Amino acid sequence: MTGRGGGRTFVRVLRDDYLMRMIRQLANALARISGLRQAGQLDQAEEELDASLAALGVDPRLVGAADTALLLSLVQDPARREALARLLAERDAIRAARA
Repeated sequence: MTGRGGGRTFVRVLRDDYLMRMIRQLANALARISGLRQAGQLDQAEEELDASLAALGVDPRLVGAADTALLLSLVQDPARREALARLLAERDAIRAARA
């Protein structure tokens, strides 16, 4: 890439590629978690959920101890924040299935 702004374009392409990969991984993880939950395999669903949280850089133990607002405040990137929100919703669905 030559010329002015070429480096910024390259960085933007890399960022977009990273975001698309993260979205695909999240969609796959949510599908697995939801499938496990619907099949009644709640322990496995929670294990998958914890692995997905860790992949986002969020300690699963923190999720159990903190409220949603605090967790979302710790994650500044909008894409990661959306991923975290979806995982927290699935966590709530697993908890409801246990009740």
